[in-house]
Amino acid sequence: MSDSANPPILNAPSAVRWIVGIAIAIHAARVLLPEPFSDWLIETFAFIPARYHEADGGGDLFAMIASPVGHLFLHADWMHVIMNMAFLLAFGSAVGRRMGARQFVVLYLLCGLAACFFWDFLNGAPQAILVGASGAVSGMVGAAARVSIWPPQNAPSALPFWRRSTVISFVAVWLLLNVVFGIFPVLISDAYAGIAWEAHLGGFIAGFLLIGAFDGRGRIEPYVAPVRFQ
Repeated sequence: MSDSANPPILNAPSAVRWIVGIAIAIHAARVLLPEPFSDWLIETFAFIPARYHEADGGGDLFAMIASPVGHLFLHADWMHVIMNMAFLLAFGSAVGRRMGARQFVVLYLLCGLAACFFWDFLNGAPQAILVGASGAVSGMVGAAARVSIWPPQNAPSALPFWRRSTVISFVAVWLLLNVVFGIFPVLISDAYAGIAWEAHLGGFIAGFLLIGAFDGRGRIEPYVAPVRFQ
């Protein structure tokens, strides 16, 4: 079997590698550069619902426009960014191989946008701050699940999951864990109290619904034969 049909997990598409590299570089800058710079990044690019709930938008039009995308590249600490980028390499690569780089970036950002506004809708805390790529990454999980449950007739590459039972079980466990984290965070650890499970669900739903509009588009490599479930 060729590498294009069954590539290694770390043989990530260029768009995925660029997103990972930018996220790590921005976090490194926050850690290494003076604290006022880090504070400015958070104040400007973190997603803060109060900007949209206040009549004057918080007085910063640039932040209102930039933060729904910018928050995807900010992370609380190294563990936060490493975990998100590890999941992006796994699920984002599986999705990214099915489309062109531009199409993947658009899908990724749309999932991030859906995630932050879904979080705002359910969270009900305008002064809360949302940072991290987990909403967009959850969109990649949803997209991978969709094409595995209902593989397209002209599948452009190997499917992320090989059996429907596997993906259905995975999605069920993933959704259950997000509900548990949201309702009973202290049952796991006090550290999970800050997990934006609403953003995870919003991103997942967006990826699941939107993948059909992007799957197979913009690819340079020729399609391979579709994979059939038995």
